[in-house]
Amino acid sequence: MRFLRSLVFHSSSPPGRFFSTAGCLYSQVNKALRVQIEKMESGKGVEIEWQSGEKSRFHSSWLRMNCQCSKCSQGHSGQRKLNVAKLPENISLAHVDISESSFVLKVSWKNEEEHTSVFPLDWLKQHSYSRQDIERQSVQRKFQAFQGKDIPSVNYHDIVNTDSGLLEWLLQVNHHGISVVKKVPSEEDSILKVARKMGPVLRTIYGEVFDVISTPKPINIAYSSSYLPLHMDLAYYQSPPGIQLLHCFRFDPQVAGGESIFLDVFAVAESFRETHPEEFNTLVRVPATFQKIHFERDYPVYLKYQRPHISLNHRKEIVAITWSPPFEGPLFVDEDDVEAYYNAYRKFNDAIEKSPLLLKFKLNEGELVAFNNIRVLHGRR
Repeated sequence: MRFLRSLVFHSSSPPGRFFSTAGCLYSQVNKALRVQIEKMESGKGVEIEWQSGEKSRFHSSWLRMNCQCSKCSQGHSGQRKLNVAKLPENISLAHVDISESSFVLKVSWKNEEEHTSVFPLDWLKQHSYSRQDIERQSVQRKFQAFQGKDIPSVNYHDIVNTDSGLLEWLLQVNHHGISVVKKVPSEEDSILKVARKMGPVLRTIYGEVFDVISTPKPINIAYSSSYLPLHMDLAYYQSPPGIQLLHCFRFDPQVAGGESIFLDVFAVAESFRETHPEEFNTLVRVPATFQKIHFERDYPVYLKYQRPHISLNHRKEIVAITWSPPFEGPLFVDEDDVEAYYNAYRKFNDAIEKSPLLLKFKLNEGELVAFNNIRVLHGRR
């Protein structure tokens, strides 16, 4: 018998981009730092040259919208209090200055003579949107598919009881998309204890925690002994959960098969973008149909959602892959896209099936695997 307990939850970060390290990219501005400032033409912004020689340009509208004073921002929560409707249409700087004693940029405004904005220099450096800083953060966000023999792992008690263990676990899931938690107690709430260290647990149509056990008439193909192809879970939700955890409660040695499989589909898609650019763009553009329609259950379900298989952000970076063949419904798109879609679909499916990045292992009793549901596909053999 193979008995798994499972749960899912949302991350507070955007899909596919978890636990951004952007705030760690820069050390605080050195107290001996000498910076040069220059007010841009017509008071439309300020340019700061840092000690490194790099320059950051901050537009007046950006500075005014991000004013850090107590009238415009709630310091303890970081929430904006600024009433945009009361700002002048033409936002321009009247005067800028840097305080060498407190290391802040002071800004006074035209048409707002009584208002002064103050920005800590380290805050400005951290939030600089210069081309080199945007590119630097983009490089830092790039993920690496795990290709070793031993899946990254952390002991359960280190996660639950120490900050260092928790940090190591979060970094593993963020960087590789997958991590195994070892020595997990065989108690029903163990999976909740470790999951809540990462974020709030999401209640789904299967409950908050659900048990994966083979049943005669399963409400989900996972609740059977059948081969389970690579897929993501809850693709038919408007916002599928970001992280999923599977806790192996029991795995009898006489059980044949039951091998877990995982695949970093972000890496597959990046390679597919290079080898099949036209098909890649089709899967970015044409929406597939994902559905869960099941009335013969305690709580009948009718869920249907359309989205492309590959989602990109404004920088054309992959932020989510939606791939769940067992839960795909009839395609409902413009007739001119049908053939192109199925051609791209077959080729991408082939890339997934033949990927050398496939991870295969048996999850042993007392082990738990956490993985990024919108980056790492999972299945069973």
